[in-house]
Amino acid sequence: MASTTALTTPWGELDLQGIWTDETDTPLQRSAKYATQEFFTAAQRAELDAARAAVLEEDRRLERGTERDVAGAYNSVFLSVKRVGARTSKIVDPPEGRIPSLTPEAQKIAAAEREFNLALLQATETCKNKLRACAGGRYDPTPRRGVRSLLRATTLCTSIATTARRTTGRMTAV
Repeated sequence: MASTTALTTPWGELDLQGIWTDETDTPLQRSAKYATQEFFTAAQRAELDAARAAVLEEDRRLERGTERDVAGAYNSVFLSVKRVGARTSKIVDPPEGRIPSLTPEAQKIAAAEREFNLALLQATETCKNKLRACAGGRYDPTPRRGVRSLLRATTLCTSIATTARRTTGRMTAV
């Protein structure tokens, strides 16, 4: 058998150009049900594939002629469905296959970002209709009152943005 050398880019790195396919579906993080299991068994994969197929075969069209009817009109004929992959999660480190919890600095950043987003949303239909994206916020048709909190959130985001790179913890995905 003849040996071949890997193709490289002009700057010396592996050349990964081409058409890549992903024929299986692997969740980013592992379900608690499979806490210590890195790979599915063939029986588990078959069971999950069957459950997924059953859901796709359901006719979810309700209230004929309504927006919900049209939104639910796409069944398995119109959808591409991937089989369950061998891995229980794409995350392989930490070993439990879960996204690590945020550090205190990252929690501050997330809270500031949430406050910023709520300040932007407060005068919108999202908060007026109490949709989930506005949870924790309130509708205010005169957003001038929210400018102070918007500025506070922006200042907080700016002050801790320099430490953001160090706040993600250790995580490896395949």
